[in-house]
Amino acid sequence: MNREDKQRVIGKVVAINSDRFTVELLSGIDNFNISGFDDIHYFAQLNSYVVLPYQNYFIVSEVSGVREKELNVPFSNPKEQILSKSTTGKYLEILPIGTLKPVDENPDYYKFEFGVSVYPALYTDVLYIKEKELDAIFNVKEQIEIVCEKSSEHKEKCDCEKRRYKTLSIGTSTIFPDYEVKIDIDKFFAGHSAVLGNTGSGKSCTISSILQSIYKLSNHSAVGSTFIVFDVNGEYKQAFSEVSENTDIEVQNFCIGSSDTDVKEFTLPHWFLTIDEWALLLQATEKTQIPILRNALGLASVFSSGENVNELKNHILATCISEILRDETSSPSKSDRILSILQKFNTAEISLTTEFTFIDQDGTEHNSVRVGNQNVRLNLRNCLYVHFGVIVGTEQLHYFLEQTNGDGLSLFIQEKFQMPSYEKYQKFTFDIIEDALDLALLYEEAHGNRHIRDYCSSLITRVKSIKDRTDFNFLKKDDGNISEYKNSLIGLNEVEAQKLKTSQITIIDISAVEDEIVEVISCVISRIIYESVKDINPRNSYPVNLILEEAHRYISRNPMGTFLKANKIFDSIAKEGRKFGLLLLVSSQRPSELSKTVLSQCSNFIVHRIQNPEDLAHIRQITPHISETILRRMPSIPTQHALIFGHSVNLPTTFKVHEAKPLPKSDNNRISENWFRQKGFSLTENVEMSDEEE
Repeated sequence: MNREDKQRVIGKVVAINSDRFTVELLSGIDNFNISGFDDIHYFAQLNSYVVLPYQNYFIVSEVSGVREKELNVPFSNPKEQILSKSTTGKYLEILPIGTLKPVDENPDYYKFEFGVSVYPALYTDVLYIKEKELDAIFNVKEQIEIVCEKSSEHKEKCDCEKRRYKTLSIGTSTIFPDYEVKIDIDKFFAGHSAVLGNTGSGKSCTISSILQSIYKLSNHSAVGSTFIVFDVNGEYKQAFSEVSENTDIEVQNFCIGSSDTDVKEFTLPHWFLTIDEWALLLQATEKTQIPILRNALGLASVFSSGENVNELKNHILATCISEILRDETSSPSKSDRILSILQKFNTAEISLTTEFTFIDQDGTEHNSVRVGNQNVRLNLRNCLYVHFGVIVGTEQLHYFLEQTNGDGLSLFIQEKFQMPSYEKYQKFTFDIIEDALDLALLYEEAHGNRHIRDYCSSLITRVKSIKDRTDFNFLKKDDGNISEYKNSLIGLNEVEAQKLKTSQITIIDISAVEDEIVEVISCVISRIIYESVKDINPRNSYPVNLILEEAHRYISRNPMGTFLKANKIFDSIAKEGRKFGLLLLVSSQRPSELSKTVLSQCSNFIVHRIQNPEDLAHIRQITPHISETILRRMPSIPTQHALIFGHSVNLPTTFKVHEAKPLPKSDNNRISENWFRQKGFSLTENVEMSDEEE
């Protein structure tokens, strides 16, 4: 041990157990601090670190307890009431956590490794920790490299000012004064992360501060970064309003129903949705409604395309009418049902006014039908006339529907008919969905399922409701280009077959809509982004970080029903997204309500104050490496402070988050100012005061 290390000695090990050591401090140390070469060091704070020299390396230990003990020295005055420090010994309880070993025998550079395989001897010296050792523990040394695009000869004597950063300062340590807590950029942003905490504990401020810090790094902007924020509370437009002052960085804001000129109107054309996403939107059930919905969407896409529409409609109409004529209901009921179908759905070949010639068994042609006491022109309407409870033209109707061409094939009914399948990104008009659904139900009823319309009543009501509601206008778009839409989401613009980077932050403000709409938007947009990232070549070369604010609102661990398969996109991204460069940053105040799969795949956690026992227990379940010591800290973490642990930091660390400037719109209500006002005050005053503050 060198001379400098001897000056750092604060005590000696006096007890060794399998999981902890006891340290007796030197008698000359008062108030648990010591003057070193560089500063005055206070070493008895809980969760701080000390080091124990052993051979050529150090054992790093965490302070878990501090106590004093009487030394059994009698008082000179038994009646003395003051606390005598001279008769007590000071002790630390420390937990061994890892080792610091020199790299290539270089005493100025250490490498931290978890775990302790060899314990120290009794009376081993204990030293306070220095900043360079903290840097080694937190792995923040030599984390800036020069970016040089010049020749290899220039790189050897490079004086370029551009830098590439591998670590990012996110706050200052609460244990070591003025020591910056840094995260490994590669390990934090190249994996899934979670920001958890009670409402008002500072989650959105933390996210804003971290992202602002990225774009404030000097000399080399992170122009290759892509952050997409699901802003369910309308907080982040203000937080990133100054980021674009850096000319290399662009922020694009989307919002539903906003009148701001600097905000783009958010749209999500309905034909982008998959079957599962339609089921989520319409809350369709698995057993009865989804099959009908699938048929209806297939019909809608075919009707809008105009390809073979007549042949398709003719088959469905002919099948429906034929089956109705054969069922066991009364003739008036049959006639009414067929009339209803033909009034709503018809083609040039099959309609109420379609005229035809009937050839009887004798080969005689007839162009009229007997209705009451007179003959009338032979058409479908007249054939459906009911006389004394009987449809007068049943035989003629069968003949018409079963006509064949010269090859002996039916003119209308196809032998191997299959309902058209629905594929996403096939354009169709939103207004046609209701009619397509009705036709799909008629076709199902024609095959004997007479109760299907009752089973699908909620589906029909939901379609009509969405059609009439103005808050779903963003969905009722028939135009658009899916390729351009995908590129815009992830900040690209395609010019002459080249994709150019145009923006770094995309904020989707969905604060003005209800939870049911938030759920649909988040699922569809996440799926589209996932598809976009997977298509980029070379694979995993374009990282996209998806920030999910208030994630418990749309990534639930208890979905309403098995039909909500659209929600599984987040599980898929959590399990497979890292391979393609799509990473999640999940923010929530109720981790116990989040999908277990999503939370279990997070490799980094920033935890603010959490007091709910259920949430604490859930964190313990999904992060098996977390200790009881860390859990005990969570209920008492103050506002703007957080605990970080995971792959991006070597050790769990409590830190004060750098203040976000500007702050997101998530301030606490100033009750005393808003309560105590003059009688009859105007709300306009509040608006003016708010504008002045901004």
